[in-house]
Amino acid sequence: MVRRHGRRCRHCRIGGGVLRVGWVKGLDSRMCGNDRLVRNWQYTDNMRLLHTADWHVGSTLAGLDRFDETRKLLDELFAAAQTEKVDVVIVAGDVFDNPMPGNNSQKLVFDFFARLSGAGIRSVVLAGNHDGQVFVPSKSLLSLGTASVFEKPSGEQYQVGFRSRADEPVVVTALPYPHERVVMKLNGAGDDIHGDYAGSVSTFIRWLAGRMDASDINIFAAHLMIAGAQLTDTERPMSVSPFFAVPAQSLPSSTMYNALGHVHRHQQLVNAPARSEYSGSIFRVNFSEEGTPKGFNLVDADTKGNLTVQFCELKSAIELHNVECAVDDWATRLEPYRDRGYTKARIHADDPPFNLQGEIRAVCPWVVKVEFLRSEAAATTRPTIEALASTSFETVQSMYRAYNGDAGEDIMKVVGELFQEVTHADTDA
Repeated sequence: MVRRHGRRCRHCRIGGGVLRVGWVKGLDSRMCGNDRLVRNWQYTDNMRLLHTADWHVGSTLAGLDRFDETRKLLDELFAAAQTEKVDVVIVAGDVFDNPMPGNNSQKLVFDFFARLSGAGIRSVVLAGNHDGQVFVPSKSLLSLGTASVFEKPSGEQYQVGFRSRADEPVVVTALPYPHERVVMKLNGAGDDIHGDYAGSVSTFIRWLAGRMDASDINIFAAHLMIAGAQLTDTERPMSVSPFFAVPAQSLPSSTMYNALGHVHRHQQLVNAPARSEYSGSIFRVNFSEEGTPKGFNLVDADTKGNLTVQFCELKSAIELHNVECAVDDWATRLEPYRDRGYTKARIHADDPPFNLQGEIRAVCPWVVKVEFLRSEAAATTRPTIEALASTSFETVQSMYRAYNGDAGEDIMKVVGELFQEVTHADTDA
């Protein structure tokens, strides 16, 4: 969309005083791109975006506050957005680690988007499964700058469009995390939104793809579990189960790039019909991600079909180390990891000395977790009560019926009673 000044703006760098104005499908707000947005338009011939996701602001590691690490990572992302002259920063969900983030976490995040706005850089923000309703009260305030917030899947508010610095039309189509109880009730997406979760999400994606104009640079952003994605041990088990896995072939094929969030490992999905990548989390969520690179994607595209994607590592992501030790050599083995990030000491001992953990933590303050490995201990992959308690009863119902299609109301009543007994949850809440 293009609006012309009545007179030439002293800040505009485009002949005729053209003011670029973004639009959001279904929204009344207009986000001005003006002088700040077009200031560096001549530095690139392409649309350029920064794709990031899974910040999990407010998370901890073995009880350790990660606020300072997160602050440095967001500073690094902001510096990259400025240095690389990006047109837009896409945050594909799970901005926060829980739906009720603390004041410091909220301030850190909203200050980041305020800085982007001050630098004339647009942002597109999707809610993930960890975010809950946190963006609902702040959506209007964020939209006063250059941020577009999509807090839930919608058949009315799903796109934002703007002109790049290279004066090319760009449209981002957004799919925030589709909670099962939301996706089954979507309006405006046709009458065939029903049945299994993956099929319903795939149908809605096809509906969204049908609203894309081939003359635009189309970007699809989503917080989804895609079948075949390589998982880590850091995602919530229920949210990445096969029940929630959407086929890669269901992703839009008419897009230049599909920017994904939800899975914490950076990767390209080779079976998708268009270039589709998870940017991965910005830090190593736990010690299972030792050695896993963390960063963001820098994407260049134009209307001629040219596309380049570059993964850029974040230097502020603290390294994590797992160190195997014995009772008599832990000090020697742990010393080389001083000043190299956070360490988990894995002590092989059937009968460890009293307070050995406290002694290790006192001598080696960089060790944030001590794990004792007993030879008779048997590993288990059973889901924890905490994992079950964090899952909605609607999800349990849907999954049970998916594997037991003939389950009657009497059986589902028993399932509800068991769920309540185990989790102390109110199934009517």
